[in-house]
Amino acid sequence: MKKELNWEALVNDGENYGGIDRDLSPQEKIVFESIKDKRVLKIQDSYAFSKSGQVTSDHGKELATLIAGFEPVSQIATLILTHNHLGPEGVKILTGSKIIPKITYLHLGSNHLGDEGIKIISQAEMFSEVTTLNLECNGITAEGAKALAASVFTKVTHLNLVDNRVGDEGALAIAASDALANLTYLHLGGNRIKSAEAKQALKESSKLTHLETLKVF
Repeated sequence: MKKELNWEALVNDGENYGGIDRDLSPQEKIVFESIKDKRVLKIQDSYAFSKSGQVTSDHGKELATLIAGFEPVSQIATLILTHNHLGPEGVKILTGSKIIPKITYLHLGSNHLGDEGIKIISQAEMFSEVTTLNLECNGITAEGAKALAASVFTKVTHLNLVDNRVGDEGALAIAASDALANLTYLHLGGNRIKSAEAKQALKESSKLTHLETLKVF
């Protein structure tokens, strides 16, 4: 009786690629090889793509398009795409996917999302089950913070916004958020939060009553 291969074995099974009955492109192979145990897709930068000479100025959109229609991602629960230049257009493509299921762990750090990109993911139903959210280094201002404060992220317990630009106004929006009421961990380091009022609002928020760890500096 032939032994059933696990996911990692299938990934490394020559040209079989888990029984997919077509030839994969070099980019598809890279994405496939970045999936672990069917549940985790982790691509931390574009280096793997540069080795095959495939990186272009539209890399973020191209990667998002590939992932959004790639059947092997249909069982993932963790999505880690960092330093891949997704931008607002890339996340719009991802959130329009009919393949990607509901995600519970989302890390989109260092992707030039800006407020526009944050508004898109804040209303994306596929992210309504996220419990851990990392959006560090994305140029998020008060406008993006307000979008998060009124978002689908009602189940998020861990939120990392380090090295953005939400400022005092954004901090006050988060402190008054009903959507983020389940937070136990909030990292707002490097966000230009200066006023004592904003810092106090976060510490004494009547909304963030489950907060155990707050980092503001």
